[in-house]
Amino acid sequence: MWPYDHMPSWITISATAFIVVITVIRLVLVRHTTNYGRLINTLLGLDAAAALLREPVIARRVAGVVPGGLPTVFDIWHWLTVMAWACGLGMALFHGYGPTTRYRVRFRIVIGLAVAVGIAFLILSDPARAQGMSSVANDGGWRFGVYILLYSAVPVIVSSYYYTMKSRGKVWRATTVRERIMVAALVAFGALSALPICSIAVATALDATGITTAFGPHVFDVVSEALTSGEPGLFIFTAVVVVFVPSSAQAVMRLLRLDRESRAARRIYPLWRDLTGAAPQVVFQLKPADNWKVSPQERLHRRRIEIHDAAEIVARHVQPLPAVVDELIETTTHEEDQEHIRLVAEIVLAAERMPGTTDEPAIGEAYVPDEQTLLRFWQPAKALVQATNLTAQQHLLDR
Repeated sequence: MWPYDHMPSWITISATAFIVVITVIRLVLVRHTTNYGRLINTLLGLDAAAALLREPVIARRVAGVVPGGLPTVFDIWHWLTVMAWACGLGMALFHGYGPTTRYRVRFRIVIGLAVAVGIAFLILSDPARAQGMSSVANDGGWRFGVYILLYSAVPVIVSSYYYTMKSRGKVWRATTVRERIMVAALVAFGALSALPICSIAVATALDATGITTAFGPHVFDVVSEALTSGEPGLFIFTAVVVVFVPSSAQAVMRLLRLDRESRAARRIYPLWRDLTGAAPQVVFQLKPADNWKVSPQERLHRRRIEIHDAAEIVARHVQPLPAVVDELIETTTHEEDQEHIRLVAEIVLAAERMPGTTDEPAIGEAYVPDEQTLLRFWQPAKALVQATNLTAQQHLLDR
């Protein structure tokens, strides 16, 4: 549909699908994020929308419901790309000024200029729309030349600003490794985007001096083909989106509870279950909807707090170990671990007795082993206690 399509559809559709999938993951699973993260999500959303409108199959369907038809879709596609670059510039401004009034004023100006570029696109493509053409590229002439310059100048401006901030140490010093890669990619892509403009400028200068060559028309044809096909821009944004694959993968891991915090919460769950079963009052109950929104970090932190609080309550009901348990510890446990496992076994027995006991807790604070000690020796202590219980039951049966 668009003029000058060169690549097979399966390649461009695969790139578009990749952009859309990563964007959907970010928008759905990384909603509660920082101001900078919201800028990233907005950039990806605009990028995904532009990539979808670039696909002829989708563009034809959208053209049926958009006033002006295909030329308007052509303009919206490029305007969305301009807005995505504007958000990229907003990320640089945010790094430079932080969430301050200076940042907000400058970012609003950037968005205003991007909107103005979109309006200019519509004005420049109006003759093509009136003649029923598919895009301003079919009309050609000076209007298309201005269109190309407006569209190509945006990534150059953004990447130049990034490079300026990088040279001043305002971007790379304040970002993570992943964000540094993104900054470097934007600078590189902006430098590549500057080549067409520089080439057109050189060709224009040669024509102005009276030097007649085929260089100028050839450069214009190459640039116009790249613009109207959208293929170079599609793969530039595909490369940018690759930077966000790790964070998207982490979001999926969190959803599936396979992230580090969720795995840690599962490791301490048996300890949490036994202690809170003896002291359920320490558990902070949330509504299902609120519990779903809790991050893995919060869930792990809350579980650790509840383990500590429950252990303090249970420890006040501790009684001396039965002789049979103490003897079993001496015969089955390494000497350096015996004291730790005795302390944990006392808490295990107290936790088992508490649900049906009416004993008054000891006055004052009781000694509670740290979380790592509890976690390490909880299951071995339970196994020893259960072994002594089974031995006692066997003796009763033998009688």
